[in-house]
Amino acid sequence: MGSQPSKPDEVKVFQPQTQIDFSEALLAQLESSKESNFSRKQLAERYVEQKVSDRLSELEEDTLKKFESKLENSLLKNEPSEGDDSSLSSNALNEKIESLNKKLQVFNDNDNSKSEKYSKDKTRTALHKCLLENKGKPLNCYQEIEQFKKLVLDLD
Repeated sequence: MGSQPSKPDEVKVFQPQTQIDFSEALLAQLESSKESNFSRKQLAERYVEQKVSDRLSELEEDTLKKFESKLENSLLKNEPSEGDDSSLSSNALNEKIESLNKKLQVFNDNDNSKSEKYSKDKTRTALHKCLLENKGKPLNCYQEIEQFKKLVLDLD
């Protein structure tokens, strides 16, 4: 099975209808040539690989140039140009962001103080209600008193 090829090698010889005469110099040159089909194939592959590599390099350079130009155009300049009516620049935007962050921080601080005041009022109301319900028995309101003390001490 494996010792013989599956198809016998067939050598086809074509006989031309007209006689072809090659010069002796051409025949001698072809016979003395060190190139074989294999070496010609390798040279052709190297040539194709070189051309593909060159083309890929060109495409890569073009792509990088386009990317850099788009990136450069999309970035805001630090200083607006004189003819430009809009005052957009990276520095101006950073300043606006910082001012908005400060306003947001003030708002959050106010909101936190209101929620603390609300919880203080709620605790005081609960303590007052408990003391009214348990006249003469303030120890029944021990938990409410402790919550109120804790809240007042935390606020100070």
